[in-house]
Amino acid sequence: MRALTTFLLAASLIPAAALAKPKEPDAPATIAARERQAPGGREAMVGLAQTEIEVSIDVGRVAASTGGDLIGALIISGMDDKRARLQDSATGRAEAAVAPLRDALQGYNVDALALAATKAALEKPDWFGLQTIAPTKDVSPGARRSFAANAATPQAAFVSYHYALSPDFTQIRVTADIRIEHKAAPKGGVSPLFYRQTVTSVVQLARRSYDHRENVALWSADGGKLAKAALTAGFAEIERLIPYALDLGPADIKAFTAKDREKGFGAGLYGPLVARDADNPENLTIWTKDGLVHIRTLPVG
Repeated sequence: MRALTTFLLAASLIPAAALAKPKEPDAPATIAARERQAPGGREAMVGLAQTEIEVSIDVGRVAASTGGDLIGALIISGMDDKRARLQDSATGRAEAAVAPLRDALQGYNVDALALAATKAALEKPDWFGLQTIAPTKDVSPGARRSFAANAATPQAAFVSYHYALSPDFTQIRVTADIRIEHKAAPKGGVSPLFYRQTVTSVVQLARRSYDHRENVALWSADGGKLAKAALTAGFAEIERLIPYALDLGPADIKAFTAKDREKGFGAGLYGPLVARDADNPENLTIWTKDGLVHIRTLPVG
């Protein structure tokens, strides 16, 4: 019994994966030619639930839960408890560190950036046919279903945003989740969602510190000048990436994932190189399992 107790105590110190979240509905990352035909065009909803910049937490590598018996359940319970404590501790420190940046960004209208970027992006593809566009703070599945059901067009588009600091506070990341679905579900119980893609803009500091507070000080200086520049650049890049993503076809994805494709590295991310910026080759777009990611570096000062 002593050996078992010792084993359980030791196991409780091993971080484990958090309980899996309900799986989001999946859909192809490209739009079939038949789905591009939408007489009457499309209405769109732009969602940005948050009211301030968020923080990202990385508590390190975690182990998966595979045990099915009582002992396995006890071990996993201890592991999950340890991970939860680490998560809470890291979150508390990050929330305290980010406070000066949130103060500097008070009154900065990120919602307007998101709405303007989305409207301009969806107006670019000739085939999209944007009709109306509505902002919302409710990005829940229920809100999307209600919007689609009440849309005056046969298809509805949804672009939901999230912006946050990277775990080391050296980057500001803006992510757009793009979905298009039919107003009503097709026959046979098929999901009305027929397209889903994610695009991300990462803007990083040129001079970075290992100290979170020093990075926050750089972002926050001069009324949050660099943070505002990063958000402006991030949403401008999203405006470019959305129509590019919408126009991708299966041949493009196949080319991105070819074994001999040149690779790109930046901001701690690595993936097939899609393109380098013409005005600055150090800024690049790569393809990842999460979609298109653009990476740029801002000057300091």
